[in-house]
Amino acid sequence: MRLLDSYLELGVVGMARAAQAGWFGGHYGAALLAGYYMDREHELPEHVKAGIERTCEAFRRLQPEWFAPLGQEEQADPALLQQVVDGLTQNVKQLRTSGHGLALGVLALKALRDRPDLVRPSVVAGLVEMLKKTTEDRPTRYWGIDSYFAVTTADVAEEVAPYDTTEEMARRTFAELHTVVPGRVIDGQRYHFAGEVVHSVTHAQALTDLERFGYGELVQAGIVNHRIQTYLNRQMPEFVLADEVKEPGFAYIFSPAYWEKTYSDPHALKLPYAALDLLGRLPAGERPDAERNLCKLLTTME
Repeated sequence: MRLLDSYLELGVVGMARAAQAGWFGGHYGAALLAGYYMDREHELPEHVKAGIERTCEAFRRLQPEWFAPLGQEEQADPALLQQVVDGLTQNVKQLRTSGHGLALGVLALKALRDRPDLVRPSVVAGLVEMLKKTTEDRPTRYWGIDSYFAVTTADVAEEVAPYDTTEEMARRTFAELHTVVPGRVIDGQRYHFAGEVVHSVTHAQALTDLERFGYGELVQAGIVNHRIQTYLNRQMPEFVLADEVKEPGFAYIFSPAYWEKTYSDPHALKLPYAALDLLGRLPAGERPDAERNLCKLLTTME
């Protein structure tokens, strides 16, 4: 057994424990889950597997208490899984935190569906707390928008045409990768720019998994939010385009140039996991260009 095989349990438990410190810490457990599922769902070259393990072990060292083995004193209760679904339901009512409730929570749901023995009171309580916190955000998250809470589909209608299938959502998501601009501080506030585009990819992939799991109503509500997110992600001042990533450092997700590094950003694993899944929803002829543009985002990872 290699390290990758342990990352389902460690990932979901780490995500649940991180909730005590806020929702952002859930990224680290989610990164372990992303690595685990990449390995299960794709034929990964050995250098990719080694790169996943190297970065995940670095995350475990950051907060070892989050990733301590789960005790055996609690009994699993499959009925508790509905509480996680209820938390996801709250997250599709309106766009919040760039869809992180879905991007993190659906990975946790996926893990618990695969390992019902982990549906334990302490694990579920942590995940529910994390999902509650992902519904809270600052309204000025996006440049030039006083409160993104107030933005509706009517506001974005002229700029972002409607879509209602996960296949079209995948195409639209990759179509947004024509402009990748690193985040920066403007007038004392941090704007993520490229990071928000990353979130649109992870958000979209989470919705495709929800569709696979049979939660059609959540998917349709989530696609509406994703469309609003697409509009918000485009909001940026013209002067930041001077920093645009015009050429990626590599053209393939499995490029050794990417996987030789040890990353501090959990999105460095969450993004390729999400992108590999979404690429499979595109017509074969569109995938090479989509993957190359996705690599612009990977080029910005640290």
